[in-house]
Amino acid sequence: MTEIQLSLIITYRQREHHLKTQLAWWKTQASSNLLSICEIILIELDRVSSPWILPEITNLPISYNYLPCAGTFHKTKALNLGLSLSRGQWVTAFDVDLIPYQNTLERHLKMAQISSQMLVTGYRMMCDKACLDFEQNSAIIEELKVAPEDMPTAIFKHLTRRERFGVAPIFQRQRLIEIGGWDETFIGWGAEDQDIVERYLGEDRSFCRSPELIYLHLAHQPDPNWSESHWINQNRQHYYTKRQL
Repeated sequence: MTEIQLSLIITYRQREHHLKTQLAWWKTQASSNLLSICEIILIELDRVSSPWILPEITNLPISYNYLPCAGTFHKTKALNLGLSLSRGQWVTAFDVDLIPYQNTLERHLKMAQISSQMLVTGYRMMCDKACLDFEQNSAIIEELKVAPEDMPTAIFKHLTRRERFGVAPIFQRQRLIEIGGWDETFIGWGAEDQDIVERYLGEDRSFCRSPELIYLHLAHQPDPNWSESHWINQNRQHYYTKRQL
């Protein structure tokens, strides 16, 4: 039996188009080695579970887990559940609206494995559609937009304040466990990804974003009970307070 190398934790609520598109991409990988070395841990947070999911993931290396969540989307809690279930030496929080471009995911894992003292992350490019035609995957990239984190103001903070951000960072699982996983004080959207990057790096690891690693970001509107301004403000305040300690 092939050893699981990478655990991908996908948190999900009410984005059926995105999840079905991502599952369709995984099905295109049936003839590759990727499915044999990866496990996909899908965590659904909602008032009730979605009955359509289990039939859709048949024959894929996906474990489905339901976490009751009637209120604001508690992504960090779901990620920690996924971490507790993971078996791979490497772990990444893999958003439901991401699609690897060409062989990005295989390349990403290899780069992480040969750079254990570095946290290797990628870039995302923004689609204007919620779904993709994978036969046009190669051609579509010329039509995409640069992500918000690569705009001048964000780059300035990245370079001058060391507010580090990268797409789909691949962490060493044991190191994540040692630092206590994601901080569940972050509820809703914002800053939890920067916080875990900085705690993971500590003083002895380096951060690397590679332009060879491109993920396509599917379009969506702001999510209710997740990206309201008061949650964003609370999360940013918590993040900056922790940086001052």
